[in-house]
Amino acid sequence: MADIWEALEALHRKANEVPEFEDKKAMFVFERGAFFGGSLDYKIVNMHFSMRPYNAFHTMQRFEFDVTEEDLYKIGALVAPVLEWKAEYLSKDFILDGFGWSIEYCYDGIVLKSEGYESFPYNYKKVVGELQEYMETLCKKYAANKYKEDEAEDRRRL
Repeated sequence: MADIWEALEALHRKANEVPEFEDKKAMFVFERGAFFGGSLDYKIVNMHFSMRPYNAFHTMQRFEFDVTEEDLYKIGALVAPVLEWKAEYLSKDFILDGFGWSIEYCYDGIVLKSEGYESFPYNYKKVVGELQEYMETLCKKYAANKYKEDEAEDRRRL
């Protein structure tokens, strides 16, 4: 039975590998959350940033704008610790509504990807906290007319 689960997990990983990521010219993807607890998706594709929050209980502002090469290099510096992470962190427990996350970065010759479900590297909170703050900085910088600090606090809690 364990062999079947390993095979299914391998197929799932294969379907989500970097080539699809590169075909779309995605440069950065950061997703985290749980179905009932809400989720947050950040993407940069062809220098265009999009942020999509989801919360089943109330709506939050979405953001879209273009970013600079300097912004991408800053993100690269923030995700550099991910190079030391395993490709995958999975809980051994059977959990139906847990917390999942993924970070992908592909720019200027650097390609990294790590993901997890109810399992995290030792410095996850630090790296993700700094990354989250920089995403908020970008939203405030490029979409100041839509930015609301109370919604930013909600996003930080997702």
